[in-house]
Amino acid sequence: MKTVITISRELGSQGSYIAAAVAQKLNLRYLDREILHRAAEVAGYPDDEMVNQLEGKEVVPGVLGRILAALQTSAAAPSEPSVTRREIFVYDELTAMMMQADGLSREEAMAKTIAREQRTERAADYVELVRQVIREFAEAGDVVIVGRGGQVVLRDLPGVLRVRVGASEETRIGRVMERFKVDIKEAERQVHQSDRERIRYLKHFYGADWQNPNLYDLMLNTDRLALEKAVELVIAAAQP
Repeated sequence: MKTVITISRELGSQGSYIAAAVAQKLNLRYLDREILHRAAEVAGYPDDEMVNQLEGKEVVPGVLGRILAALQTSAAAPSEPSVTRREIFVYDELTAMMMQADGLSREEAMAKTIAREQRTERAADYVELVRQVIREFAEAGDVVIVGRGGQVVLRDLPGVLRVRVGASEETRIGRVMERFKVDIKEAERQVHQSDRERIRYLKHFYGADWQNPNLYDLMLNTDRLALEKAVELVIAAAQP
């Protein structure tokens, strides 16, 4: 029987270390950012530029960020149809910039502009691309999937072990201080920001509560649980 494990982790919980150790001991494929590389391939653009665009889609703005973005993009009613205005921008301003920056001919710059537009439009399918890739890897089996909503995407797939790794805020802040060599104020900021981003991500893309215990089969608190013991527990839970 194929092994499929999803691991959701809090910053400073040692969840990534646990996931990597489990993958190594069970000889499973470890997938984190590799999911984006495969999504770029599925989208038809297997390169770093597409990966970076997909990664950018993962940064979900808060309420204030969305309001500011809306204000920045809003404008007075155009004197020309929107499609015409968009074409003027794409084929004149952006094309001219590329011609100057890259030393391209107008035809080459236009082709590059169109390709960039198509790439951006494909990247907008982020959720479906990532969902497809996660399902693809899960169906192939023998994999540890870290983050990116795997616990939600695969909640209806039989045989999947969904793990959440956490710890107290105090413990996590201490670990972040040690790992990144930052003071307590900065470590606290990073922990809180990470939690907000993970909560927003799952809510925005999947309408799910990241902290809902019903999304997980095994929940580990690493305040006092040694890394080696946590790995053993995950491995034991993954056995058929």
